[in-house]
Amino acid sequence: MPLPCENEERVTAQVHPTIDLLTNMDKLHPDVLREHAIEPADYKGGLVFRSAVESIRGSFIASSTTTREALVGDVLENLRRQNSIADYERSGSARRHDFTVQIERDPEYFTALEVKGGEGNSINISERPMWAKEFAVWCHLDGAIVNQPAHGAHSILNRLTNELVRRQKLVDVLFFKDVLCGTRARPCPKYPGKEDTIGFNAAPDVFLFPQRIPSLDDPEPPPHTLTTVKLASLILDLFSVDAEAQAYHVWEVHVRLVELPEQRARRDVEVWHRGELVDASKSRTWRIED
Repeated sequence: MPLPCENEERVTAQVHPTIDLLTNMDKLHPDVLREHAIEPADYKGGLVFRSAVESIRGSFIASSTTTREALVGDVLENLRRQNSIADYERSGSARRHDFTVQIERDPEYFTALEVKGGEGNSINISERPMWAKEFAVWCHLDGAIVNQPAHGAHSILNRLTNELVRRQKLVDVLFFKDVLCGTRARPCPKYPGKEDTIGFNAAPDVFLFPQRIPSLDDPEPPPHTLTTVKLASLILDLFSVDAEAQAYHVWEVHVRLVELPEQRARRDVEVWHRGELVDASKSRTWRIED
């Protein structure tokens, strides 16, 4: 499990009863529906319930996307105001990353930053610009409690490491943040005494990826550190994570390209945290092209 945070059982236990209630309102509480000018016969038969759910879901996705980028924009603006970065700009729709961050002016040092949702389903849409010294992905969970945050982190790591090995797309660092982290619904063990009150001020988890693309000649490049990439430590500093506490917020992603018989290969991934192996996976094999 790559993350120690877990949803509170008392909260998750309420999800399925809520689903049952909303799904069966026409049978359980037809009087409530009629009070709101909804005919019980049309609730399912006329697709009123389904249409309402799809409309709410569409509105939620649209607002969540805006909120995610606004939050990351606030983080970068605060870094700029305290002179931790030289500047930043929101990228246009023609570019396949959301923010261009100028870490330093002389010499110029740029980071491309892509903002994604919690499952990383669209991770293959982004591209690393040729000019980027660093390519970072910020994945933001919007408070869903059906799955544990470790599930989302594992899914994203699987997609990113697949992109790394199969498509040769190098991602240097992943920032992983959840709006529920540090709240009553999901206390954060990284903040003793403030587990359920740190809230928005909880720092994102930082996953450091390999410094190079794995190859048959270089099958397991070392992962980055907080000194080989620059944006990660700046963001941890912004969230008031001191040097002694940084280890609690940082994960190392080790990726190994394993050569197998009959011109086949496999991707092995290990995630280490504070010197301990916390997650491991092996991909399906594929044929190595000549």
